[in-house]
Amino acid sequence: TAILWCRRACRGGQRCVGVGLALCCPAKTNRGSIGQLSVFGQMECLKLIASPGFPEKRRGYLGLMLLLDERQEVLMLVTNSLKQDLNHSNQYIVGLAVCALGNICSAEMARDLAPEVERLLQFRDPNVRKKAALCSIRIIKKVPDLVENFVNPAAALLKEKHHGVLITGVQLCTELCKLSEDALDYFRKKCTDVVVKVLKDLANSPYAPEYDIAGITDPFLHIRLLRFLCVLGRGDADASDCMNDILAQVATKTESNRNAGNAILYQCVETIMSIEDNSGLRVLAINILGRFLSNKDNNIRYVALNMLTRAINVDPQAVQRHRATILECVKDSDASIRKRALELVYLLVNESNVKPLTKELIEYLEASEHEFREDLTAKICSIVDKFSPDKIWYIDQMLKVLCEAGNYVKDEVWH
Repeated sequence: TAILWCRRACRGGQRCVGVGLALCCPAKTNRGSIGQLSVFGQMECLKLIASPGFPEKRRGYLGLMLLLDERQEVLMLVTNSLKQDLNHSNQYIVGLAVCALGNICSAEMARDLAPEVERLLQFRDPNVRKKAALCSIRIIKKVPDLVENFVNPAAALLKEKHHGVLITGVQLCTELCKLSEDALDYFRKKCTDVVVKVLKDLANSPYAPEYDIAGITDPFLHIRLLRFLCVLGRGDADASDCMNDILAQVATKTESNRNAGNAILYQCVETIMSIEDNSGLRVLAINILGRFLSNKDNNIRYVALNMLTRAINVDPQAVQRHRATILECVKDSDASIRKRALELVYLLVNESNVKPLTKELIEYLEASEHEFREDLTAKICSIVDKFSPDKIWYIDQMLKVLCEAGNYVKDEVWH
């Protein structure tokens, strides 16, 4: 409101007044007045937060999140008001307080208010529980020592029916696992079966209009659950065995004609490639990436090439089956896809396929764009030098490269 008054005064040729001066007309103020106005605005926010009414508190917390961050000392003055509002009988005021705390809390505030937030994870209103879960993530990042306090309440959120609470609960559990090995062991032993069941129920759930996106029920929750399974299965054979069936189901039954389905499939592939060895699942995952390479969307092709670059270290034979499609990507009109595909082809080359792959690359060298020739020439020369079966073949290929792109061949190569 003050900024609007200031702008109206400017348009009317009057003198600017109020807290809006520093934001509307910084040229008319000096550093001292800006600092005074900033402190004035902060103190007014604290007064509004201390007011009993919801509208005043709402404006106060909004101003607090905009004007303050965790580094400012004045923030400590609001800790008591936050504690009172977190215990308020009005659920909307509780929601305001937990939202503000999740945005600006410092390590000191996290320690002081963690018990209140932990209690709110079991609050009657699902919207408050959802906000409390997100606030808990900030608290454990600020003070990792508090992780053990949130493990049991977070595990309880995995049994929620409300999708909003469930997705934030899964996110909280994932962060707990990343911050603490003890938490990771706990969730592996106690919650792997629970998460698998939730994902299975979600994948088999009937049409629900409130969660449906492009014919898929809540793809955001699908992806969060798959990411959590990825964390649980990495480095643990027992947890990986528990999730094999549901990962195969998601990989085979999810439709790939919409972006929502492709997002789920990509996360499913990433999870399969991260958990402990299952050759059948990995072949299925790499075949999905092969289908992605035939997609018209450049973004989907690019992420598929990225994932195949990682997968070649795990199962090179499965990636080799898609060699022809990858070579076509080297000729793509998009520069980023060409570059990524060329890097993948370089990794695919071995003694058994060096001749056909080099032939393909040299043929493309003739028609390639000038800005791409330097990278392509360098890769071909490196491949020929590294995998050449005999000297005559080496000389023949190098002469072809010199004929097609002599200016782009590095000195140490042609010398």
